[in-house]
Amino acid sequence: MDKPMNRWKRIYRKLFRQKDRIGEYEALLKRALENGYRVMSLLEWVREDYSSGHVLLLRHDVDIDSRGAERMFEVERRLGVHASYYFRHLTMKPSLVKRMLREGFEVGLHYETLAVKMRRLQLKDKKEISSEILLSCQQQLAGEIQEFRKSFGSMTSLCSHGAAWNRKLGVPNHILVDDTFKKEHDILFEAYDEALRERITTYISDASVTDASVWRYGKSPVEAIEQGDSVILLLTHPEHWNHHFLSNVRKLWLSFGDRN
Repeated sequence: MDKPMNRWKRIYRKLFRQKDRIGEYEALLKRALENGYRVMSLLEWVREDYSSGHVLLLRHDVDIDSRGAERMFEVERRLGVHASYYFRHLTMKPSLVKRMLREGFEVGLHYETLAVKMRRLQLKDKKEISSEILLSCQQQLAGEIQEFRKSFGSMTSLCSHGAAWNRKLGVPNHILVDDTFKKEHDILFEAYDEALRERITTYISDASVTDASVWRYGKSPVEAIEQGDSVILLLTHPEHWNHHFLSNVRKLWLSFGDRN
């Protein structure tokens, strides 16, 4: 858990230094299109058998901000491009998910099934994760997939959420989704599949604009585009792009709860 002083610093940064970056996001996509990049979802790319050339893949992990996800979706829709959106249960907004699917966007679960189990059992070490626990989590995840499809009709991929308990024990949620699980539950891919990631030239993830660096892993997407990198994956988290005071208060509440 955060120390009290660190919490106050985060509250100040998020509420008073956070910038709205939706305009920056739109400019970034326009730059890619102007430079001849095909902007697409992960699903479109996989269905094209991992096409190379100038490709910009858009993946959004909706950890705590569905409002920001909706704003980014509207930008993409106006520009005629698609993206992959992965929602946690607490950020799932049914009306938005249905709109995205109607528009040809990819939507899936940002699942945290194993993390929830580890937290509930208060496990202290990854050695405590038995085969029975893993099987139970796989069964739980299968039920979550079924419920999603019952509500929305379609889901082809999954993306593991990196929760506090995953980091604490050093075990990701995606260990649940092996080839057998994918085949049994008609999952085409998991966003962290090695077969997918090894075909990506440049992997870029955002960070909060209040952090020391806005971009993780070495370069910005604009730099990658200008340098002509072949296949760029841009992972974003909408809470880093959407600024609205009341929305930020809610995001802070959710993010603090996520760390327990």
